[in-house]
Amino acid sequence: MTPEPLLWLDALQGSGIRPGLSRMRALQRELGNPEHACPSIIVAGTNGKGSTSSTLASILNASGYRTGLYTSPHLVELRERWMIGGTMISSAMLCDAIDKLRAAADRADIVPTYFEALTLLAFIVFADANCEVMVLEVGMGGRLDATNVVRPLAALITPIGFDHTEFLGTTIRQIAGEKAGVIHRGAIVLTSNDDPRVLGVLRHRAAMFANPFHVVTSTYATPLAGDFQQRNAGLAVRAAEELRPVLPRSTPESIERGVATTRWRGRLERIDRHGKTIWIDGGHNAHAIAAIVPFIDAHVPAPRLLVFGIMSDKNIAEVTSALFPLFDAIIATEPYPPRSELASRLVLLAGDRGVAEPDPWLAIQKALASDYSSIVIAGSLYLAGAAIEFFSRGGAETRREEE
Repeated sequence: MTPEPLLWLDALQGSGIRPGLSRMRALQRELGNPEHACPSIIVAGTNGKGSTSSTLASILNASGYRTGLYTSPHLVELRERWMIGGTMISSAMLCDAIDKLRAAADRADIVPTYFEALTLLAFIVFADANCEVMVLEVGMGGRLDATNVVRPLAALITPIGFDHTEFLGTTIRQIAGEKAGVIHRGAIVLTSNDDPRVLGVLRHRAAMFANPFHVVTSTYATPLAGDFQQRNAGLAVRAAEELRPVLPRSTPESIERGVATTRWRGRLERIDRHGKTIWIDGGHNAHAIAAIVPFIDAHVPAPRLLVFGIMSDKNIAEVTSALFPLFDAIIATEPYPPRSELASRLVLLAGDRGVAEPDPWLAIQKALASDYSSIVIAGSLYLAGAAIEFFSRGGAETRREEE
């Protein structure tokens, strides 16, 4: 049976996206401002922010800091969003934090959005656990994102591309302006962007506060697959180096150890089963797909089969035109109805190579039953989560009753 606090949290999922920080600030005050319990580092961008956050948190853990890491979305288990010392928080800790948040929301007569609640829970659990530093991955945008209520030691901004244009703007400068909103007075600013339009916006925002500004071009060897991950690791490493005056326990040795022990699931994650090699990737927009295409071309032997599902609000034509030509067969699926694009529409883009199987588990089973030994499962973090759960259960044909 699902605990009652989790039912309350789950009920907030229908609250939608309501931009603005007034609810966050009111609830923070009601909770005693847990976001100030320890220093914070914030990571914004379009793609790569999760792996960059995870790498930096791993470095700080290896350096001896009790580190809280808040990321989104989760792939299988909700508690993946809140890590302390590299470990998911306990169910008891989560339920206790929800009880505190719910009581504060009732006192303030405020109903937070689902993401606002998740973010406030991060502040609560990290404060309760006496974390020494927290790393926060921005959800969407930056300026009005629920995470943007802290005054961070550093603001990291990963490569910026087009996504969520209905909220963030239709030009790269507009989107960069929203992302730049996480830059506040006193923060060290680091970015791995190389687009002059983006850099101009970020530099201007940093200059408003006379903040140090670093364009990071270095890469760093990482266990995460894909050349682009070396760039993300390079950004995290440079952040740890620049933060030494305030986080002095980071050393070259602890940085190397932290990078080497980084784990970030569902991003070109490899699984070998029954003579087949399966790559799972949560790339969900054109920018992310452009990053994994070179890896597939160089490291996934042909002939290849793709299991593909994507949300209907993405630039589907741009994603499929980049990805589909690499594959000899395509199984279209729907990982998160009703937001998923219909499999019947996706197969039209695949032509003779495509078949539709709306159920993602059945789609994966069909791929494993095929003659193809190289299989890629991509197009959505929801699909990556479904695939990870599928293989973690041994590809069982039955699901838990509550699903």
